Amino acid sequence: MDIQNLKNMLTDIFNEIKNEKGGKVANYIPQLGKMNPDLFGISACTVDGHIIDIGDTNVEFCLQSCSKPLTYCLVREELGRDKVHSHVGFEPSGQAFNAHVLNKQGLPHNPMINAGAMMVSSLLHPRDDPSERFEYVLNSFERISGNIGKINFDNSVFLSEAQHADRNLSLAYYMRENKAFDGDISSNEMQEHLDLYFQTCAITINTHIGSSICATLANGGICPITNEKIFSKDTIRDCLTLMYNCGMYDFSGQFSFEIGLPAKSGVSGCIFLVIPNVMGLCIWSPPLDDIGNSYKGLKVCKKIVEKFNYHIFDNIVSKNANNYSLLSDDVLTQKLINSAMNDDISTISKLIKIIDINKSDYDKRTALHIAAAEGNIKTVDFLLKNGCDKSLKDRWGNTALSQIEDNYADEDIPVYNDIKKLLY
Repeated sequence: MDIQNLKNMLTDIFNEIKNEKGGKVANYIPQLGKMNPDLFGISACTVDGHIIDIGDTNVEFCLQSCSKPLTYCLVREELGRDKVHSHVGFEPSGQAFNAHVLNKQGLPHNPMINAGAMMVSSLLHPRDDPSERFEYVLNSFERISGNIGKINFDNSVFLSEAQHADRNLSLAYYMRENKAFDGDISSNEMQEHLDLYFQTCAITINTHIGSSICATLANGGICPITNEKIFSKDTIRDCLTLMYNCGMYDFSGQFSFEIGLPAKSGVSGCIFLVIPNVMGLCIWSPPLDDIGNSYKGLKVCKKIVEKFNYHIFDNIVSKNANNYSLLSDDVLTQKLINSAMNDDISTISKLIKIIDINKSDYDKRTALHIAAAEGNIKTVDFLLKNGCDKSLKDRWGNTALSQIEDNYADEDIPVYNDIKKLLY
């Protein structure tokens, strides 16, 4: 999508919604209740690193529950799926985010609710000094964002959270009673885990930074600002699945039904919205609806899906190639790229009847780049025979051949050797 067109459309959405009144600023944490209800910002970061800022995008706010997907990814990357999910489930709870319930195994239902996020915090470098644990989280969040702005900490919010922690403390003891934690932990250790959870919620960003964080999730774990691989595809896949199913409190089912995208909200008025392989958005407006989601933020999400057709199931079509003619160029290009990744020559053969075979994604990577990188030799051969230009370069200056030569220079892998022969 053209960046200027994207900016124009997001600006139109912003202007449609900015004067609407509704919702109330959260006040169960006194510091949150002091926020100006008229503040409103939308930032979008594409997977090739273009950032669009509209409105109050430099004003800091606390991450609150929007920190939960990020800490989950950190733990998943270090400990792996099996270990993490032996302590926290992955099903929607069907209850409020701070409900005093566990699943049938005596575990918190998922990492996107309070009990699950506290459990995730307990797995983050539990033997390290508390200051080192918090510094690790803060530094990690900066890496995820590509260090595009200063990420801070609101000590007042942290102290306020800790002061009003009865429900969370009760949840923690309930989990300890059910032996959900990793081994036996003392009350002091449990308090340190809770403090880390509260501290993580009190980390502050703005929407400009938040959009880059979301773009890293949209880009398969690779930060689009620095091109650093932060998380594996498996970690991102599971995180986005959890966000899709559980990310919007007990509105999650309706959100996935109507919006159809992974998202996470926080009581500061922030919403992280992820459009996989396209962009990440951070939307912020402090007034919340009755469930705890940003009133204006939800309206922005709905408008985005209406205007861009990004609902995950919007573009389901039958195998009849004629139906592809109803889709936009952006969607067709992404289908071509995904088909090359999945070695799906049947779909590629239909798509190239109505779209240029050399169409590229935001990183200027063509289907040939993707097929070669994935080791899909039959697809590479098919693309070349049907006119794919092997001299095209991505935004890093790599051809399909040079990316393989750079990545596998010292490795003798038969399939890549065969692909190289096709590309010479």
